[in-house]
Amino acid sequence: MIFKKLSHKVLSILFSASVIISGFLIFFRTYPDNFISTSLDAVLYSFLKSTSWIRNSFSDFINEIRVSREAKEEIEKLRSQISDLQSQLADYHEVKRENARLSEFCDIKKESPDMEFTSASVIGKLSNKNIFIDVGKRDGISKNDAVITREGFLGRVSRVGPFSSNVTTILSPDIKVGGIDTVTGNPGMIAGSSDFSDQNLTRMTLIKYKDSVNSSDILTTSGYSGLYPKNLKIGTVESIQYDENSSSYVATVKPFCNVEDAKNVYVITNFASKNLIDY
Repeated sequence: MIFKKLSHKVLSILFSASVIISGFLIFFRTYPDNFISTSLDAVLYSFLKSTSWIRNSFSDFINEIRVSREAKEEIEKLRSQISDLQSQLADYHEVKRENARLSEFCDIKKESPDMEFTSASVIGKLSNKNIFIDVGKRDGISKNDAVITREGFLGRVSRVGPFSSNVTTILSPDIKVGGIDTVTGNPGMIAGSSDFSDQNLTRMTLIKYKDSVNSSDILTTSGYSGLYPKNLKIGTVESIQYDENSSSYVATVKPFCNVEDAKNVYVITNFASKNLIDY
């Protein structure tokens, strides 16, 4: 609106100047040899030159404003399109993650049809021995429920809140899980150690004989306890040492589940042999 008013004023001035100039031109034609007319011709020339420059500059200025306004509108339109595309991309990634969770859930359910699961996400970590998940009592979670990933046993629920829970992982000294060597069939106790947790390692204790377990053997949950189902994958044996304090052998175990990388987990809320006498 401001530019329209400005344009009208400039045009009025130019129109008035044109009328005056026309008068001068008539005068010059009538008195061509007049000294005054010659002088005025020089002034008129300068005036016309200046007026032409002002008119052209003003026209360029108006064009720049119009182009600038159009460019601003185009930039805003592009920003809006970018925002929409970013939202669509975020939705796409969320759908992709959800599909991956559902695929994992279906695979685990096929392997263990007698188990009931609740899927969850890791939302925080105190350390690799204690993590938080986004399900709680309202989701049917109970203390000591086993927590797994697609790779294997992760830990157990140690505290349950209304909306979230703490999970003590397989790397913690606070966890005790009955394990069994799938090759030899010999049992032991999976118990974490602060000395090994930073290396993502745990231990199998209470091994009576050195040959009861061997390097590279796969360990699973024994199922002797009513807390955890049978045959949940735990890890592989890396080495075996004699422990003088317990007068038994101890195996260093590499868990299948990497606690540091855990994002999607599954809480086993029920299974066929739940609540039997502990190991």
